[in-house]
This record gives sequence, C-alpha cells and structure tokens, in this order.
Amino acid sequence: MVRLQYIAAFCSLLLALACKKDDAEYLKFSELGAAKKEYTIPATAGQLEIKVLSNGNFEVVLPQEQSWLKLSNTKMKGDTSFLLDHEANVGFPRKSVVALYAAESERYDTVMVKQNGTIQPVLNFPTLNTTVLGDGGAVVGKLKTNIPLEDMTIKVIYPTPDAEAWLNEDFAYDPNTENFSFTVKPNTSQTELRNVQVRLSYKDGWDIEHVSTLYLLQANAQNKFGTQADFPEVRVWAGEKITSDLFIEGHVVSDAGNPNVGDAPQTTPTAINYTQNDRTVYVQSLDGRYGFRIITSTPADNIFKRYGKVQILLKGVGVEREANPNRYTLTGVTSTMVMKQEEGTFSQLAVKQKYMKDLTDDDLYTFVTLKDVEFPIRKGSFTPINEGYSTLFAAHRIGKYPLLMRDKNGDDFFTLTNTRTSYRRDGSMLPSGSGTISGIIVHEKFTRFEYQDANLEQDYGNIGRYQIRHLTKEDIKINAALNSGFSELLTEYQYPNITNGIALPTLGNNGSITFSTNTVSLGRNLDFSYLGPVGKENLGNTNQYGNGVLTGSGSKQNTEANTNSDGKGAVTNAAITANNTWWNYEKNRGEGFVIDFSTLGINTSQLSLQFTVNNLVGGTGKGAPRYWKVEWSEHGNMDGTWTKIKSYTVPDAPLFANTNIHQLAAYKNINVKLPLAMLGKSKVYLRLVVEKNLASDGSSYASEPLSVATTTGIGYLAIRYNK
Repeated sequence: MVRLQYIAAFCSLLLALACKKDDAEYLKFSELGAAKKEYTIPATAGQLEIKVLSNGNFEVVLPQEQSWLKLSNTKMKGDTSFLLDHEANVGFPRKSVVALYAAESERYDTVMVKQNGTIQPVLNFPTLNTTVLGDGGAVVGKLKTNIPLEDMTIKVIYPTPDAEAWLNEDFAYDPNTENFSFTVKPNTSQTELRNVQVRLSYKDGWDIEHVSTLYLLQANAQNKFGTQADFPEVRVWAGEKITSDLFIEGHVVSDAGNPNVGDAPQTTPTAINYTQNDRTVYVQSLDGRYGFRIITSTPADNIFKRYGKVQILLKGVGVEREANPNRYTLTGVTSTMVMKQEEGTFSQLAVKQKYMKDLTDDDLYTFVTLKDVEFPIRKGSFTPINEGYSTLFAAHRIGKYPLLMRDKNGDDFFTLTNTRTSYRRDGSMLPSGSGTISGIIVHEKFTRFEYQDANLEQDYGNIGRYQIRHLTKEDIKINAALNSGFSELLTEYQYPNITNGIALPTLGNNGSITFSTNTVSLGRNLDFSYLGPVGKENLGNTNQYGNGVLTGSGSKQNTEANTNSDGKGAVTNAAITANNTWWNYEKNRGEGFVIDFSTLGINTSQLSLQFTVNNLVGGTGKGAPRYWKVEWSEHGNMDGTWTKIKSYTVPDAPLFANTNIHQLAAYKNINVKLPLAMLGKSKVYLRLVVEKNLASDGSSYASEPLSVATTTGIGYLAIRYNK
C-alpha cells in the first residue's frame, strides 16, 4: 500500500509539471538529465552517487513515503553529482523513484533506485497437483513461502465459468508446519470427477510477479479416481480413446517451456507448427523401461515439471501407435487430468546408460545417456543453417537441424536441435573430444535430408530409427579437446586449402581431393558454419572463433570482411566446390570428387568418413545431381573397378521465392563406415560420385536428367579411426 501511495504522489508531481506553460525559447538553452536512469544497490546500508548533467538550478525530490532513502541537500546546480544515503534492507527487494526538477526551465527527469533485499520472496507448492475424496472436507497441502497470506492474491479458477463453486475460500497458512489449507464441498456425482485450480500470486517491490498454482482433483461420490494401469496395459488401447477410469504413474523427463522438447513439424514449405513442441511431454515408467509421448490439448495444459513424479488420468485420452519403430503417443491430455505431481530430482530417475547399438524401441520417449559419443564434424554450430530461412528472420522454412553424432563402436545417428533453442548458435565451438550426451530418444522425420525414400509420402524423410533430443546444454558432456576423444584424425579438410585446383588437407599432409576429370579444378564457395551469434542484431564477423576452425596459434580460419555481414551465418570461401554437368554420357557414369590418402601404420577396429554436402543450385533450382555413392579402390582409375560402400543423397539449397519441402538451407552431414580392408595401404582412394542421372526440375525432387553445369560443395571432410 505504501508503494502505491508514493507512486500516486509522484505521478501527481509529474502531472503538475506537464501542465505548466511550455517556454520553447528557454528550453532550447536548458539541460537536465541523469547520466544513468536506473541503479541497483545491495541490501546493505551505504551511499549511492548519482551523476547529473545540467546547465542550471534543479531540485532533487524524494517520495516522502520512502524513508529508506535520505538526502542532505536537495538544491543543486550545473553538472554535478549527489549522494543518496540508503538504509539496509532486511526484507524483500524494494525500489524508489528519485525526481530531478528544474523550475526555471520546467524540465524534469527521473532515476529508478532498486535495492536488493536480505530475503527473496519464495512462493512454491512442492506438490503441484493433489487430490481430495468425494466426501469433501479439508484439503491440506505443503506450501513453501515467506510471504504473509494476506499479501497474496488468491484466485480460484474453475474449468468453465458456469461450474459449481465447490471450493470454500477459507484459506489458511501455518508457517510452522508449512501447511496451506482450505475445505471443499462433497461431490454429489456418482461418476464424474471434478477439478479446480488455486492460484497464489505476489508482486514484489520490483514489480516481479511470483506465482504458484495448486491443481486439485476431487473423486466422485464413491470416492473413486480410477484404477492404476502399467504402461503396457495402456498400449493395448492403441487406435482408440480410453473409456475406462485408468491412470498411470511415472516420472516426467521433459519440462514445459523448453524449446527443444519435441518436433516442430514443417506443415508446408514455408510454415512450421511450433506449438507441437510446446505441447509435448515425455513421461516414463518408474523403472525407466517404457515411455509415452504426451501431446497436451493446449500449451497451457503442459504444466509438467522435469523429474516430477506424476499420476495422470487417462479416461478420454487417445492412444496412437506408430510403427517402425514402435512408439506410443497420448493425445488430448489436459492439466485437469493430472491427479498428482510431486517435485523430483534427476537422482530419482532410473539410470539408463547405453551405446547406440543397445537401444530398442522400448527406449523411445525415455531419458537415456549415450556413452562414448563424439561430434565428428569439427566445424560450425548445433544448427549451421542459413538463418535467412529460420525463425530469426520470420521465414519459418527450417525448424530444426540434425547434427551428426558417432560413438566408439562406429554407430551413428543425429542430435536434434530446434531453431528456437537459445544456445544452438551462441558463439561457442562444438567439442572435439568424446563423452556422453543425455536426452530423450525419439524418432522424427526430416524431409530436408531425405525425400521420396519410402512407398508412402507420410513416411518420407526417414533419417534413422532413433535420434536424441538434448534438453539443456549441460546434457552434453563431451570433452572439448580433440586429443581427449576415442578417435584420431587420419586426414581432415575443414576449409578450402586449394593449390592448382587440388584441395590439400588442413590437418597434416595425408593425401588430397581432386575432381574425377583433370579438366575441372576445385574452387571455393560459402557454407553456413559461422558459430554466431546470428540474427538481425548480430551483423559482422565478431566471433573470435569464426566458424570454429582454428589455425596456427589459435587464430580463426575465416576473416573474410563480409562473413556474417547480414546476420545469417554465412562463411565465405569456406567450402570446397566443383562445377560440372556431373554425368559422363560417353561412359554412362557419374563424375565426382576423388580423395586419396595413406593408411600405412594404422591399426584400428573402426575406420570412417565424415563429410558435409549441398547442391548450390543457381537461380532456376534445376540440374543438380540428387543421388550419389561412396566407393573405394587401390588404383584411383575412374574407369577401373571400384567397390561400393554406401549410397547417399545430396539436397539442393533452397530458392527463397520457391522453397520446396526437400530443399535444405544448410549442408547435410553424413557418416560412412569404411571397410577395414582399406588399412595398411600406402595409397588408397575414395570417390564421391553421382550414382543416378537424375536431378530436380526446380520443383520436383528428382525427375530430370543432368544436362546443365551446377555446383556442389563439400563443407567439411575427414577420415578418422579409433585409437
């Protein structure tokens, strides 16, 4: 109340000043202003110096109600400073407005002084959801708070405006026992449950609102909530809505409001459903064996807290089963279906540490720590995309990026990061060593990596049986240094190091990259590996690490003047490229890149290739080769016999005016297990060549023969082996 009184009094002062006659001729020559508009001071007693710029007389006015601020002299003149004495604050944070007023010129200014408190407001229901029997009576729940109940605003929220008011608003709080209590009326319905929310709020002296809500569910007149079911029992309802009074108990392994919880589906080439992420919850069984994905009815219904132990009513909930892999989603869940939710900690979760090869479909939608993993693409960020196509520029043409991850057994899949994740491109380098990554095991499609790869269109975009979603940056515990990992680089091309049309390694001197015909020289072009930060407010090459590639004594590789000039993350001259028609009609085979290197002296159980690729199509979007393959030989002769290792596809860069669902505003990252027969060779060859004579016509995926020269880029390439 005191705060409201001094604000009202000060507003009256400002109103009086504003109503005075404006003397424009005098104001031209007057000056009055505080050098700083806001100060934050500690809770201890002391003095605060406030600097003022003025060319005349002025007065300092303190609200009378704020006795904790004192000033010995209120009359000032010219450029000066004054000292405010402030008392110690043994309570909550507080603030006060200090006014500067020059009567002669009718000018005024204000300064806000905010003081920390010895204590901070606490308002928290440790158990967010609770239940009461249908008989009615007292409800007692734990409430941790240091705020007097009379200073809180209490709001009772029923599901609908016309719902019966069955909660008695006889609220009481005992600070000794931390018991918050009230009473409810009996439920007269023999079958229906009913629910209500009790919302407590308090606005502190800094106008920060502290809120905690208790969700209450009342049993029917028979005092029944339903029957507890285990996760396999609920799976039996797949394809239907549950009609029985069932509930499940489990641990929440996601958190509401996290931008990297779930998929943000690309509904059209230029639209993304971000709300699906906001409605996504993962709950696993208490033993950690099974998991459900829950899609709540609205984002507001997602009241789930990470690690919380919950009981959820399932009557009326839809159960969806998707195959290959088998996974289950519960739909139509609302906040009113949460019977009970207790705060928990990570230590209460069942421990699940696995290698990629040990994952099963039962691990889907559960929290798992993957062992001995690395990010083998040593360049760029979690989302090395053209930000002009992202939410930062209101384009909504790419909602996530799958980053390649590999483990010590040679297996690989993708780490998924949504474009609304704050740390995805915060300027830090990706770790180069190995370690663990924890998160939710999921299966999601990504048509910008793969397309027309299945019989049915709804199945297009399969990028692997499993992926993982990290929920915080701290979930990624991978050593930063390359020498701390389980693998060693045999050769690496982080950026173009080109001499006479041939690319040479940027780490060591083992081998080279050439084009399949000696009439084509390799060139340089851009990629989007700038580390960040990016966006409209982050223009220019300001990151000390550039694109995460270091040369010499820790200097960044790319210092091009126009790198990231528009905030979209481009790094100029950062990719190795070739321009060609890509199909040799005379010999009826594709052309491509040839990598030579030595494997002498290498003894290992795992040999692998990692690279990033993109078709840098021109203004028409036509003519770039879609289907490629990796092959190897000991001779390097393009017309000789090569052994195929793997097929892969290369996406086209998008055209903004005609963005297709299969185009990728980034380079695609690929891992290839190499045969151990390649070891022990003084020189061995890999070739990345076009496998099929098919390209896009500008809108199709692959419908036209290769007929025009186009450019394909390799943003990164490395060959590594396990130590």
